[in-house]
Amino acid sequence: MTFDQLRAFCAVVEKGGFHAAAEALFRSQSAISIAVKNLEQELGLSLFDRKGYRPLLTPEGQVLYGKARSILSRSDDMSSIARHFSRGEETEISIALSAIAPVEQVLDVIKQISQAAPATRMSLQVENMGGTLERLQEKAVDFAIAEQFFPVEYAQQVRLTSTQMIPVISTEFPLAVRYPAITLSDLEAYVQVVVRDTSRNQPKRSAGVLEGAPQWLVNDFDMKKRMILSGAGWGRMPRHRVHDELADGRLLALSGKGLDALDIDMYLFRRMGEPMGPVGERLWQLLQQCQY
Repeated sequence: MTFDQLRAFCAVVEKGGFHAAAEALFRSQSAISIAVKNLEQELGLSLFDRKGYRPLLTPEGQVLYGKARSILSRSDDMSSIARHFSRGEETEISIALSAIAPVEQVLDVIKQISQAAPATRMSLQVENMGGTLERLQEKAVDFAIAEQFFPVEYAQQVRLTSTQMIPVISTEFPLAVRYPAITLSDLEAYVQVVVRDTSRNQPKRSAGVLEGAPQWLVNDFDMKKRMILSGAGWGRMPRHRVHDELADGRLLALSGKGLDALDIDMYLFRRMGEPMGPVGERLWQLLQQCQY
């Protein structure tokens, strides 16, 4: 059994006859007939009922057509992947993404890349605080989208956007009855929910944390938002992550001295002096367009 025989068989089914199959495959009709006949002999059964004007699949042929089409599809996929790698395209590209970064446009870019280079696997790691750039510095990822706490001399960088970190409470929070006349000193006795820095080998960082106040540490902003919504504590959240809750009144934005929104610039980073393949270069160019 050969791929040539399977292609001939499938072409006869899909084109409705041996002559049309021959034209589609740019071969003679006799070559198509011989290929199908040899396949039938190897299988020991008839694939077509040839009594009528057009060849019709036998019950066995109907089952085997589905199998043949599946085999050819997998073969085409393998050929496509082989061509992909022969062009020097990467097997995998990884991005470390700060948990406070807006992601919609980034995901649109990743979708474009995946459609253009389906054999290149995309890996997206969400990190907090210093963990994002640490992944890049350790060469665990190819790109990072993160806030910049200090000069990053080893990386090329492009500013993409900014995000606002705003202090919020829920209507279930004990001080909510005094809203909006809540001060920073009022919050000192209440739990502040803080997302843990995911850096492994760097000093832990924090921003907008009220020193001396009780803290609960969580791993991500989804859990932080749930805890704040429950009234268990207060904390700063990226504005884009709480847009709906602010709009429907479940969360209240605090303001005043020490409670101002923090504007944090987000940058795209990649290590300098390291050549990239064609998919990585294309991704770098497209990500720079996420300046919003």
